[in-house]
Amino acid sequence: MKLTLGIDAGGTYTDAILMDQVRGEVKYKAKALTTPHDLSLGISQAIEYLQEKGEPRKTSKIFQQIELISISTTLATNAVVEGHGGRVGLLLIGYDEDILQRNGFMNRLPVEGISFVPGGHDVKGEEVCSLDEKLAYQAILDLRDQVDAFAVSGYFSVMNPEHELRLRRMITELTSVPIVYGHELSSKLNALKRVSTVVLNARLLPVIQRLLDSVEQVLLARGIEAPLMMVKGDGSLINAKTARQRPVETILSGPAASAIGGQFLAGENSAIVVDMGGTTTDIAVLKDGQPWTNPAGATVGGWQTSIQAVDLRTIGLGGDSHIWVERDKTLHVGPQKAIPLCRLGEDWPEILRDLESALYSHEGEYGSRPTDFLVIIHSADGLPLTESEEALLQVLGDGPLTPSRLDSALKHYTVPSERLEALGIIRRAGLTPTDILWSESSKIGGNGSAARVGAQVVARQLGISVEELTQMVVSQVENKVAQEMLDKLVIDETGHSLLPIPNAWGHLLESALGSKPSGTVKCQIEVTHPIVAIGAPVGAFIPQVAKKLHTRCIIPPHAEVGNAVGAAVASVTHTVEVLVQPHILGAGTVEYLIHSPQSRERAGASFPKAVKRAEQIATEIARRFLYKAGAKQVSVSVDRKEISLGKLSEMTVRACATGRPNR
Repeated sequence: MKLTLGIDAGGTYTDAILMDQVRGEVKYKAKALTTPHDLSLGISQAIEYLQEKGEPRKTSKIFQQIELISISTTLATNAVVEGHGGRVGLLLIGYDEDILQRNGFMNRLPVEGISFVPGGHDVKGEEVCSLDEKLAYQAILDLRDQVDAFAVSGYFSVMNPEHELRLRRMITELTSVPIVYGHELSSKLNALKRVSTVVLNARLLPVIQRLLDSVEQVLLARGIEAPLMMVKGDGSLINAKTARQRPVETILSGPAASAIGGQFLAGENSAIVVDMGGTTTDIAVLKDGQPWTNPAGATVGGWQTSIQAVDLRTIGLGGDSHIWVERDKTLHVGPQKAIPLCRLGEDWPEILRDLESALYSHEGEYGSRPTDFLVIIHSADGLPLTESEEALLQVLGDGPLTPSRLDSALKHYTVPSERLEALGIIRRAGLTPTDILWSESSKIGGNGSAARVGAQVVARQLGISVEELTQMVVSQVENKVAQEMLDKLVIDETGHSLLPIPNAWGHLLESALGSKPSGTVKCQIEVTHPIVAIGAPVGAFIPQVAKKLHTRCIIPPHAEVGNAVGAAVASVTHTVEVLVQPHILGAGTVEYLIHSPQSRERAGASFPKAVKRAEQIATEIARRFLYKAGAKQVSVSVDRKEISLGKLSEMTVRACATGRPNR
């Protein structure tokens, strides 16, 4: 049997599946808790759980049948959002420093140093200023000992990458650090997006390298010898070598794999895929079996990039969303995440005493959070701490504590948890939907008593039964997902958002979704596409969402590991755009220029011949990229988009190469 190992290193759980390549069937599947401080630990555990029941671990034959490993991960996305990554030296060719300074762009760039190098080309690819190699030489020398990578971007390098390529030779001669170039990552003209993309790619080089090094060690320790691929943000695959060079393309890898996996498992080519995990719910739309991508490029952590990625709506709502009660007895679910009480109680059974104490006292009746705990999850070694932070960590050293017990223990200090929570040293635990629905989630273990008593405490705060609390939580999650899904669909079709909704329309929407009783005016909303739901908690929420929107809900087999399935079945694809542009030489004489990601070429006076040459160049580049990215049996489709310029025309030639991973 030939197997593919699919892995999803998500924010809460790491999923793994083994898929029969011939039959397209999931043969084995497993879940393990994600270990954010070292993703390889969660991946290792998930792989271990895949082995056949009753077979001794050391003699398992199953791993010897694996011919391909494919991984999706939130690592790149999280690193960008959280500001993590390597040190970058940025060289900008032909950019106007004053303009970048005035719009504040320079102050936000996460780089160790920036050097503006005279040089560059115009929109036709003609050199407008010779490259100042002397200044560039000195800038490289000044930065080389302070950075982990260089990022190079020329203002019009997509029209002519000559100056970026000359800097590559200089940097290679003077340093041994990796180099990232703007023209290789994007063919779009938006210069600021290309700068963001090239800088983020350079920062992510050590992040993805550490992940892949760890994964390869895990595979080696188990005798798994097969090609390793990663899912890109558009749902296609690249091999590990390419991912090490272009890690920015793995941004939104996880949601892309979800969309691919949902389509494969449900067999629906036009659908809305909803992936609900522990931290977030992602909503993507399928058209012709593929997720829609954002033509403007992915925006992550406030950075606009040129990277093609799945166009999706992400909600801070999942199985581990924090449930808490305001002083006015308003119930909130999320968007913050918390460690579920059932999971905390598994490691620290003594928290049950605190929860029972809160249940049988009056604690929490006036706006406090009696089911919340703070717990240390990482060491703070080497981190400069304030006196109050040191005191907090010392008190938490013996185990998790509620805020009220921390107040008592710290006495004259206020609880200084915000910075330590932001740094990931300590985490907040509390009641979550996972606890509310513990009986349905108990396959992953946990302390059911902690979940049950925590729910009783919050129900008492609200003056209702646990059954009523459960219904309130479920209803709130359903309505939020339904509203966000509807808003995304309306934006996709009209370009306008439903939110915030004017009062009158808001009343009708609430009536249509059943979140408020209808008066004399009743309405309903019908979504024409079915909803494909994947992720562990979806069975508790999404069928009712579909009912509110008068459409079908499909929860396919293996939905709880749909993301890992998406990683296993994804293809290798790559799209290349080449521009054919007229260049007037004077006296009615015209020649055509071909601008590709690798060069600028003069193609003579014949437009048809120039277009034919552009098709050849685009096809060659796309095919070469796929073989380099680890594909076989490559096919290339070519399409054209012509723009009239009066008596002349320009043509964009797009070549899309597709192949299966080379096992």
